[in-house]
Amino acid sequence: MSEHPTSLDEIDPVAIGSRLALARKARGLTQAAAASLLGVARTTVTAIETGSRRPKPAELVRMVELYEQSVGNILRAAAVPSLPSFGVLLRSSHDIEGDEGNTKLAADIQRFEQLCHWYGELEQMLGTPLPRRSAPTYASDGGSTDQIAESIASNERNRLGLGDGPIGDLYAILEADAGLRVFAIPLATPQLAGLFQFRSDLGGCVAINSTHPEARRRWTLAHEYCHFLVDRNRGEINILRGGRKVAAQERLADAFAKHFLIPATGLGRRFDDIRRATEGRVSPADVLQLAHTYRVSFESLMRRLEELGRLPRGAYKDLLDRGFRTSDAKRHVSFSSADPDPVLPRRYELLAAYAFDRDLITEGQLTERLGLGDDRVAARARVEELIHEQRLEDGRLLDYGVNLNQPLQLAGD
Repeated sequence: MSEHPTSLDEIDPVAIGSRLALARKARGLTQAAAASLLGVARTTVTAIETGSRRPKPAELVRMVELYEQSVGNILRAAAVPSLPSFGVLLRSSHDIEGDEGNTKLAADIQRFEQLCHWYGELEQMLGTPLPRRSAPTYASDGGSTDQIAESIASNERNRLGLGDGPIGDLYAILEADAGLRVFAIPLATPQLAGLFQFRSDLGGCVAINSTHPEARRRWTLAHEYCHFLVDRNRGEINILRGGRKVAAQERLADAFAKHFLIPATGLGRRFDDIRRATEGRVSPADVLQLAHTYRVSFESLMRRLEELGRLPRGAYKDLLDRGFRTSDAKRHVSFSSADPDPVLPRRYELLAAYAFDRDLITEGQLTERLGLGDDRVAARARVEELIHEQRLEDGRLLDYGVNLNQPLQLAGD
């Protein structure tokens, strides 16, 4: 399943200790509480977590059982100590306060990392690595934040062939054309919008808080994509800050999301079309429909129209002062249905289904990787749903006999 060493004696004790510390925090235990439950001195837990001594096999087993982990997961995750642990994300956060907040955040980071590692392991099992596209790294200086963000967004839209219109399946586009691994999962930390981490063995990895509204999720994904394009070697925790001062790189990422999701030329043209069709009587319902088309929030679109001079400054605030509420207004406007955002990447689900069908993972592992708890019936049903059309009459998977990543021969070659 992995080319990396998974023997306890072969792995850097510092890497093992870091993983154990993250697992302990995810369980909401202090070092003292863990030591008491393990029947050891607190200094023993400290020494193991700092890597000053390697845990004995029996100690490791007791610790992972207490932290509701497995020895294999801990060792595999620690096997490449030269690569950054997702645990650095926890140390980089200064916006979650209190033991409860840190416990939830640690659990969110740990789940995110596990999904990404499972994705990589499934690819190794099946010999189907995610194609890595040559997304460039952009400079973040040389002009105002908004100018830089607009330039990067415009270049990326051109590179991805998106034109200036609304973007459809943003998740699939960024996986296929940028090589991102994107998981929309419920995060236990309410104000946590998303997580980003880049690893040379996994590529860019993003977690989006699926408990947030669709427009917020897509904005967060574009925000994290900017971090991938500008500073992919630094992990990021995207906390909704509620008006507090925002760091420069966060302002750039939000400005990029605005220009990437709602480009000025396309929005201006569509708004002008509506204005002509309504003889200059553009209503909030028209803007709601336009926001739905771009799959962004009504507030984001109103502020963008103000910025572009299509609406007067303060138009959105004026609506609020007059009692306008987006949630109430939406009930009176008919929207066309949109496909829901995926929870797990479809490619990830397919790999899990194929691995199970070929007896490379157990039913329990399948259920775990699909995030279905203990519902093995649902896991089997999902496998059938994913691959039933590719089966022969005897139940085997259809083998196309071609490498779908093999470049086609072009005319003139």
